[in-house]
Amino acid sequence: MNIIKVDELNKRFKDKAVLKEISFEVDEGECVALIGPNGAGKTTLLDCLLGDKLITSGHVSIQGLPVTSSKLDYTRAYLPQENVIVQKLKVKELIAFFQSIYPNPLSTQEIDQLLQFDEEQKNQLAEKLSGGQKRLFSFVLILIGRPKLVFLDEPTAAMDTSTRQRFWKMIQDLKSQGVTILYSSHYIEEVEHTADRILVLHQGELIRDTTPLTMRSEETEKHFILPLDYREVVEHSRLVEKWSQKQDALQVVTRQADAFWDSLVQVGCSIQEIEVTNRSLLDTIFEETQKGEA
Repeated sequence: MNIIKVDELNKRFKDKAVLKEISFEVDEGECVALIGPNGAGKTTLLDCLLGDKLITSGHVSIQGLPVTSSKLDYTRAYLPQENVIVQKLKVKELIAFFQSIYPNPLSTQEIDQLLQFDEEQKNQLAEKLSGGQKRLFSFVLILIGRPKLVFLDEPTAAMDTSTRQRFWKMIQDLKSQGVTILYSSHYIEEVEHTADRILVLHQGELIRDTTPLTMRSEETEKHFILPLDYREVVEHSRLVEKWSQKQDALQVVTRQADAFWDSLVQVGCSIQEIEVTNRSLLDTIFEETQKGEA
């Protein structure tokens, strides 16, 4: 059963096309990761699915309803990039408030199991929590209403490794309960741990709709690190897709590793002189994302 249906969505801001002819569907219980470099349109797409931004053309629906329908209010939850919790209330006060506004909220015991805060932390003002604790707390707050569809924008930003792993476990638990999840992420480990599908956005276009396993199994690039002595071989080789010089080494990319290695051996290169690593399409996308943040 389709929960989300997007058909030829376009979004423009004045003369700039931010999203172009986006089409995809998300079925009930799927966990879908939205990835791509900064500026690819991930947050804008989430805003359109939430009804926070009107689309320029195309069609978007959730559970067969317009995204602005009030019937979706208690079935859909959203965690934005920035934490928006009230700073001057205690943790336990915020929990009680969220429990009061939903018709069938999580119990205090269920919330404690998710949050794993001690009594001292629950009595703290929210502003006293660490960055990772605030992020986790924000996530738990949106789950109090037992949503069936969850949108997350960079959910583990500011989390340390152990908190991020707890978040992954919570995602797996939500999946087991049949909750549908669409989230954006800059962490390759996160996508590989949690996503059933991957949507790849680039310059406002949906360029791939695939799975982590499929992307990992596709043709990989080989990245060679070589001494400068072999620069002439690299410069004249038709097997090299791109290369660069970094300090005292050459960095070479090729998809024909065996043939390129043979050409190095012919000029006396030994295995001890080189490093070789694999880069899949998934690795490449996340490397480009990291460069965009730098």
